[in-house]
Amino acid sequence: MADQKPLVGIFFIIAAFLAYAIMSGFVKACSLSDLPVQEIIFFQNIFALVILLPWLLKAINGDWLPKNKLLVVSRALLGLLSFYLFFVAVKLVPLVNAVLLQNTTPFFIPLLALIFFRKKITLRVWISVMIGFVGVTLVLNPGRGFLRSGDLIALAAGLMSAITTILVGRLDEKKETIQIILFYLFTITILVTGLWSIPNWQTPLGILWIYLIVSGILYAVFQVFFVMSLKFASATTIAPFIYMVVVFSGIVDWVVWHQTPGLLTVVGAAVVIGSGIFSALPNGKRTSTNSVRGRSA
Repeated sequence: MADQKPLVGIFFIIAAFLAYAIMSGFVKACSLSDLPVQEIIFFQNIFALVILLPWLLKAINGDWLPKNKLLVVSRALLGLLSFYLFFVAVKLVPLVNAVLLQNTTPFFIPLLALIFFRKKITLRVWISVMIGFVGVTLVLNPGRGFLRSGDLIALAAGLMSAITTILVGRLDEKKETIQIILFYLFTITILVTGLWSIPNWQTPLGILWIYLIVSGILYAVFQVFFVMSLKFASATTIAPFIYMVVVFSGIVDWVVWHQTPGLLTVVGAAVVIGSGIFSALPNGKRTSTNSVRGRSA
């Protein structure tokens, strides 16, 4: 039962996003070598699926067909689009910018819920969303006279991630298991990116194979640790620690590429993280597990 061992849950969520930040660093290294993004995603998901397949098969236990095929396939395709946009952004802008803007998902979810499901947005959430987008504006820094395409692409990845999170919530209502969602996410991603890669195929060379294998391993670790965190702690408990990924990404940027964020990026990141934590704090109702779980599946 969630929150029986909150410290264990917090450990797993921090470890999950440490793996995610390092994984993103390997993805950036692959993309800077001009390996097509769709191939990076293809190989990463193959290596991750090989590692996770025994766990997925045991959990699925022969019940292969999802209860809602259209939602599961739609979630997989939108998840692929979100990852593709993020991987493109990672090549174009500093890692910390790409990761931070991808993590604007919590600010898009209430707006999408209002538009598509007419769900009422509380004053508390409105304040969090508005403050969050102030932080995003600081990171984008439009005052310099231009907007970097990589920043906008990362922001679009955050929007796509918000849509997939809402779909995961709908799937949870239909009692779809996390393992079924992940299995179809991996298999559909591998199929689509594999076919997509054929016309402009580039065989990875040398150290790129190591980068791709490690990226797949870290992606698998991220998925398992994310699920484990929700077994030991509630979504409300772990949600604020998701933003540790921004800190870890900044460290990877600094250690590997010797890039340090500018003052506006640091201030904007602090505003985004602060508003995200504010929105995740308990307020009568506890944070929905779906809103957090969507980040994994």
